[in-house]
Amino acid sequence: MDGSKIQEKAIEVVVIMNTAIINLRLYPPTNAMVVKTIDRLYDMLQAIFAEEGDLLLAESGKNLLISGDPLSQKNQERPQVAIFLLLMINWGIKSIGFNKNMDKIELSFFLEIMGKKPEDVKKDMEMGLEQLISEGKMPHIQINQKVYVEMDSDRQIVAGLDIKDEDIIKYITNEVPDIILDPAEIKEKAQNPEWVLQIFQSGLKHLSEKDGTLSDIVLSENMIHMLHSLDNVMGDADKNRISQQIATTISDMDADLVATILTKNMDGLLENSLFDHIIDRIDHEKFEHVAGALHHALDGAHIEGREPDREKIESVQQAYQHLMNTDKGVELQHQIEEKHAREKEEKENRIREVKGKVLDFLNQLDEGMAHKSDATSLPEMLDMLYSEGETETAEAIIDRLTGSLQSDHSDIRAAASGALVNIIQNFSEVRRTDILNRYLDRLLSWIRMETLPSHAFGTICTQLKDMAQGRIRKNQCADSLPILEALYFIASRQIEKDDQIQSTAADTLGEIASADILEVLLAEFRTDIGNQRNEAGRNLVLVAEHSINSLLDLLQESESSTERVLILNLIPEMGHIAAPYIIGRIEESAPWYYLRNLALLLGRIGSEEHAQILAPLLVYDDPRVQREALKSVNNIGGAFKGEILLNALSGCDDQLKASVVTTLGSLKHRDALKSIVELFKSKLNLSEEMKVNLQENICRALGKIGDREALPFLTEVSKSGGIFGFKSYNPKVKAAAGRAVGMLSKI
Repeated sequence: MDGSKIQEKAIEVVVIMNTAIINLRLYPPTNAMVVKTIDRLYDMLQAIFAEEGDLLLAESGKNLLISGDPLSQKNQERPQVAIFLLLMINWGIKSIGFNKNMDKIELSFFLEIMGKKPEDVKKDMEMGLEQLISEGKMPHIQINQKVYVEMDSDRQIVAGLDIKDEDIIKYITNEVPDIILDPAEIKEKAQNPEWVLQIFQSGLKHLSEKDGTLSDIVLSENMIHMLHSLDNVMGDADKNRISQQIATTISDMDADLVATILTKNMDGLLENSLFDHIIDRIDHEKFEHVAGALHHALDGAHIEGREPDREKIESVQQAYQHLMNTDKGVELQHQIEEKHAREKEEKENRIREVKGKVLDFLNQLDEGMAHKSDATSLPEMLDMLYSEGETETAEAIIDRLTGSLQSDHSDIRAAASGALVNIIQNFSEVRRTDILNRYLDRLLSWIRMETLPSHAFGTICTQLKDMAQGRIRKNQCADSLPILEALYFIASRQIEKDDQIQSTAADTLGEIASADILEVLLAEFRTDIGNQRNEAGRNLVLVAEHSINSLLDLLQESESSTERVLILNLIPEMGHIAAPYIIGRIEESAPWYYLRNLALLLGRIGSEEHAQILAPLLVYDDPRVQREALKSVNNIGGAFKGEILLNALSGCDDQLKASVVTTLGSLKHRDALKSIVELFKSKLNLSEEMKVNLQENICRALGKIGDREALPFLTEVSKSGGIFGFKSYNPKVKAAAGRAVGMLSKI
């Protein structure tokens, strides 16, 4: 299976594993949903095992590696990958290895442990995850094994030689250092400078043919070794002449290679003349390139975070100083100094000119006279200031522009915002993010107060969207709140705004609440894995129109009472925005527990006009739904409350009738008089105690309604013989009727 397919399957494993861990936090391991998820995960792992053997997931620099290979940037940014990495980091896990012999019991136990918090596992089991694994509870799952990325090994290719003096070349190139040669014969040959040069050139050819990809460092080291070897066997040969000939060959080489050769140990080599001979034979252009390469190598040896190579630094410094002390070096130094002086003067003039132009623009801006054409050149000028190291000046300009966003004059705000947008759009992503973070409070204050729609307003909203999403993906839910709150303030018309501005803010909120962002927020709200449940919930409230359906779905599907309570407490924070969505879910075919919760929610956030929606639930065939509907009607019923309750009196559960009667009495709903009198007389399926309670409530309600038409009935009830003369009512009922008679008699 190729790498991309393995990564796709591994990512699917991560997604299913996240789901399994979340489900195990909410439900017992035997729950059907949990079992089904673990089965899917196990099957997916088996498919990978069949192709690859084992699977290794590792974290390195907050990136996920799949069997040693990093994910693509696109896959690294997926919220599911971020959630899984956060889980690994919270547990202190650097790698998780799944062996192909792993069984489902091991996998289930591992997921159950990962579904808990590390401190809880240590407290409950008195050991950490690695100890649990080491004790054999999960023998085919390995934690925190070292990860090695397989690289190609060095290859050695030996090329056959068919050249003159083959043995000498093998000796000087260190291929066969122990070869036995005749010193007298070599010294005799070395008297001929042309032969020495031929041997040197053949040795170079031999080195390049051994491996055409030798680095300059290795090639130069081999070359100097070769020259020392030749020097040792040359005896009384004309070394000065030989040095000049070899210097001619070296001077024709690439400038970087020449620079590297000059850093090697040439002490005593060819009568210490080779270095100067090389310098004499290279032209001024190559000399400048060689000097630059040595200077660059010296800078590289001091790179921060790397242990300095003292020997390398010393050799490069020595070569550079020797080079610059030559006549060519002194001349080059003068040229460099003159060039630097010119560049410094030109730079100072450019900076002075740019500062003057920017200052003119800012002064015109403060006076409300800034021209749009002047603002278009600001990005280029700011970029120049940054590139020339004038960071403080550049940031002072941005500070002034963001300060002008708070002006009471709309024309100043418009000019400042337009200029600011042009500038930050020209920045790199890193610098743009830094500026937006630094001046976020001012930007949010501006969008709250701005009254005129503009391209700049839309652009800033887009930047704020990207910032909010980035923070949420990093599980920084608290940091995203100021952005969402400012946009919500505008979108919800808490202050009078232009329709286009309000629409832009609302659209931005909708763009922030993409499917993957809602998934991250819901996961944190449900699990509190990052200890940001409240903040995630607040984010969901601020994008209510986009999150409400997901929350209502979860309210119906969740088997966790704790989770349902969390949702029931969160949705009311959305206010009236959530009401239409709740009403749309109220239908007779819905489960009774869902209808009960919908009735509860509507009673908390609905208005008087929504009370009629609850009327059918007052006669629903489950008394628990009726009871919640009654509470909600009492909360929001308003002027319609009496009519709604009276219509439901005959159809609601007998045990609920007493509460309905009490409410009708409190409302002094005169139309209810006949109905509740008939209810008193009717035969109900109630215990004696509940029947007495209902009759008491009826008598009290009749007294509160205040209609004297009820006097004859109440008078009869208060008499000991009962209303028909053959029955005596409970003393509590008679007493309640008597008090009601007293109330009506005063009218």
